[in-house]
Amino acid sequence: MQVLPVVLAAIFTAFILMLVGVLVMFISMLRERTEGSGKRGDIEGGAVIIIGPIPVVIGTSQRVSKLLMVLAIALLLVSVLTYLILSRGVIR
Repeated sequence: MQVLPVVLAAIFTAFILMLVGVLVMFISMLRERTEGSGKRGDIEGGAVIIIGPIPVVIGTSQRVSKLLMVLAIALLLVSVLTYLILSRGVIR
């Protein structure tokens, strides 16, 4: 198996994921504007910084931090499985 199609598929997948992320943000912004939340609630947020195989989670509350930890572990597992699948096909 050639490496170039795998690289092109990875680039295409990354582009599609970025496009989906932008669309989700745009739709949520439109929903917020049309629904016009009359109440002011607490805003929660967080971030995941992945250094090598170790995810570093930063959150404003325990609930957000736990959710981000689960998502980071899921992302780590998906990336390891993708690597294993692609490396098996490229080597043979």
